[in-house]
Amino acid sequence: MQKRFFVRAALCAGVALALAVGVGFGAKQAKADGGTFIYGMPADHSILDPHVTCGWMAKMVNYQIYESLVEIDLHSKDWPTKLKGQLATSWEISNDGTEYTFNLRHGVKFSDGTDFNADAVKYNFDRFLDPDAPQFYDVANAYFDFIRFVADIKSVDVIDDFTIKITLNGPNYEFLRTGMEDCPSMYIISPAALQTYGDEGIPLHPIGTGPFKFVERDPSVSTTLVRNDDYWGEPAKVDTLIFRILEDPATRVNALLAGEVHAIQDPPWDEIEGLADEGFVITKNENAPTIWYLSFNMKNPVMQDVRVRQAINYAIDKDSIAERILFGYGKPAYGMLNAGTFAYDPDFVSYTYDPDKARELLADAGYADGLDLDFDVMIYGTGELLEKWIQRDLKKVGINLSLNKMEWLAYLDKWVPGMPEEVHMNEMVWGEQLPRWTAFGLRCDRVPWTGNNIGWYCNEEMDKIFQQALETADQSEAAALYQQADSWIMLNDPANAPIYHYFNPIALDPSVRGFTNSPSNWWDFSRVHFEE
Repeated sequence: MQKRFFVRAALCAGVALALAVGVGFGAKQAKADGGTFIYGMPADHSILDPHVTCGWMAKMVNYQIYESLVEIDLHSKDWPTKLKGQLATSWEISNDGTEYTFNLRHGVKFSDGTDFNADAVKYNFDRFLDPDAPQFYDVANAYFDFIRFVADIKSVDVIDDFTIKITLNGPNYEFLRTGMEDCPSMYIISPAALQTYGDEGIPLHPIGTGPFKFVERDPSVSTTLVRNDDYWGEPAKVDTLIFRILEDPATRVNALLAGEVHAIQDPPWDEIEGLADEGFVITKNENAPTIWYLSFNMKNPVMQDVRVRQAINYAIDKDSIAERILFGYGKPAYGMLNAGTFAYDPDFVSYTYDPDKARELLADAGYADGLDLDFDVMIYGTGELLEKWIQRDLKKVGINLSLNKMEWLAYLDKWVPGMPEEVHMNEMVWGEQLPRWTAFGLRCDRVPWTGNNIGWYCNEEMDKIFQQALETADQSEAAALYQQADSWIMLNDPANAPIYHYFNPIALDPSVRGFTNSPSNWWDFSRVHFEE
């Protein structure tokens, strides 16, 4: 069976593999240490097996249950983000950047009571690396091939009970952070749980070492966790953590106003000021690695014409989107290096709003009388304001845009395999703290099923620059290389239309304390508590 079937099957199973149990909601009762914290999510999450899932919503839930060897410090709003030891207390990197040796934390247990050690780490890596291992899982192999972990890693060796060494096939100075992103995540699952429940059962029995434990999931409604009282670190402050799925923006804000949830992600932008006036706390982070962008389909004959792609970039009024739709909770994006990476250049500008130039380019391309394009869009808890704005902007220059709307998990299922030839473009809101995420969306060797280059773009000369950046130890030198490739592609052969960098607004009940809106796309809820 081909890898693409495995990935597709796992994405489709996000809702099907869940417990159908009811959860009662009522946030007002929790007004002291302990209690229940309810978080309103803008979309449902995929399955709770971190090795075979994508998306920020799944990452946010998995983050509370599982842990990695190292992790981004989400208790700080500082940028660039810093790494901290999690299941590893320290680590060393060889001079040539190919060997990573981790000293593991002693005295850690999985929430099923079994011990964490180097064998558990090896067991998890072999799940996607070693076809001869009994726990090898083709779906996990496909997912980790998606972020090039399979190609990057040469071997994983147990040195002793609490030391493990990972050897790479070549230098990669972004390796440590790669497994901490959201598609997939290199979290350590209990080997005993994998043996007991199997690959199909783990999403219903997710067992990690994190500060919370899984209780139940009601698909498209909620997921409930409870505090792990045997956690090795600082225990979570609330007894229960509930993620409530509220896709409709109005429903989400009404739930907050009614006291049914304590926090909501992506409150309607035009209502944020009113929520603040009502006493709700509005948080944001301007260094979040979040970018909303369009991808062009290079398999489609119309989109192969660079003039059409440039015209679309000129036709979209990003400044007005930031001001009149986002109400200042985002800023225009001009390149595909997001604001959360060390390679981001805030001074780079590619296409400013120029509808006349867009019309000129379309006429030169032979479309003076107009052009019809199909645009795949997602239902992701923010309504259709942005998509319809873009539709209107493109209409002004003669492009008739048909919006093909899909629910989030169905959209993701179609997005991952790459655009079919008949689709002209699609959208995504994503981004990672690694600039290699940008490269993987553009490199010739990262088209599906081995990466997120879902628009099938290819420029071998730019690939060489991207690879050189990945192998460069000096971060400032690597940043310059990433910027060189990104700016050339944007100005000369755009594969995307970046629209805005998002500030990730979250609205909190005034009783909530201990929440940090870190420069990430998921958050740590272990320190959240209440104060009258």
